[in-house]
Amino acid sequence: NSVALCYFDESEQLLPIELEDELMDEIFDIAASIVEDEFGEELTLERTPQTLTLVGELEEDGGDEDEMDEEDDDDFMDDDEEDVEILLSFEHEGTEYCLVKLLDPVLLVGKAISEEEQKVMLLTPEESDEVMPILEELFLKYQDEDDSILP
Repeated sequence: NSVALCYFDESEQLLPIELEDELMDEIFDIAASIVEDEFGEELTLERTPQTLTLVGELEEDGGDEDEMDEEDDDDFMDDDEEDVEILLSFEHEGTEYCLVKLLDPVLLVGKAISEEEQKVMLLTPEESDEVMPILEELFLKYQDEDDSILP
C-alpha cells in the first residue's frame, strides 16, 4: 500500500511531506512507531524509493468509518487533488500529522540491471522524463483500443 505522511497548513489544506525533506527524517520514525503500536506485526511502515509503503494486509473498515472519512475528506480535498484515506493521525510539536493511504495507484518504472538475478532499478529523474510520456501515450492508446492490456 502506497502511503504518505501529511500535515495541515494554516488554511487547513492537507500537504504531503516530501521523502527528501528534513521533516520526513524527523517524523518518519514517530509514524513508524505509531504504526507498530497500533497494528503490531500485521503492518510496518517502510521508507521505500519514490513513496512510503505500508507493508502487510490493511483491513478494509466498515461503512460507518468510511462515511466519516468521506465527510472529513470533503473538508480539505478539492476536486483536483489526490484522493486519500486517513489511516491515523498524531500530533508532534504542536502540528497534526496524518498517515494517509493513496487511493490512486502509484506507477513506478524501473530498468533491468541484472537479468541473471532479475534485479531492477528505478529510473533516474532524467530517464523518467524521457520514458514516462511514451508510457503514458501507450497506456492511453491501449485503453482507447478495447482495453486489451489493461484490467
